[in-house]
Amino acid sequence: MAASSPGISRRQVLKAFAAFGAALIAGDALASRIEVTLRPRNLHARMLNRDRHLRLERPAAGEVATFCYFRKGKGWDLEGYRQGCRILRDVKYKSTVKINVKLLDLLFLIQAWLRINKLPTRILVSSGYRTPQHNATLEGAARQSLHIRGMAADIRIPGVSVERLGRLVRALGAGGVGFYPSKGFIHVDVGRVRTWRVAALVEPGQEEWALAVLDQGEHFA
Repeated sequence: MAASSPGISRRQVLKAFAAFGAALIAGDALASRIEVTLRPRNLHARMLNRDRHLRLERPAAGEVATFCYFRKGKGWDLEGYRQGCRILRDVKYKSTVKINVKLLDLLFLIQAWLRINKLPTRILVSSGYRTPQHNATLEGAARQSLHIRGMAADIRIPGVSVERLGRLVRALGAGGVGFYPSKGFIHVDVGRVRTWRVAALVEPGQEEWALAVLDQGEHFA
């Protein structure tokens, strides 16, 4: 699928992927220096130029799926892809659709980065595909949510904070990322690159939600 970027070795890619960890701890200045050396697009191409394995957990369904959806030199593994579509289905409405493969790639990149940096790798999916009917019942969900197009997921990684995980996805630059710290998850999608943050403001006897949009985009979750 993705062609290799000329002049970049596998060792450089792994070092750059690991360097993201340092960047997320040290801040944006280091992240900028890393980006000059090896931009995310090159990282994506090199990291995706291999068999793509994923392990996803779906607590609401009590299911765990471990599968390979792409094999280097052979292409898409349809059985693995079907497993990915199933684990990301609308559990409540019992509906499965074709998930956008870019979403699987994004989840693969996240899990690869965690593994390279010796961090917890369990990806727990609280929401993947949503039927339009399901989406309409959720307070605050965008009408044109990317969940209903199979392009988004809400995830958490036990042992990795919302802030750190969200910064990782933002650094990958593969789509949208929403921070939901009070609910313990982040939203990731493969739409346009943008970031937003929802914070809970708790006052005596009342909880209010404040939405801080960093890119002034219209549609989020």
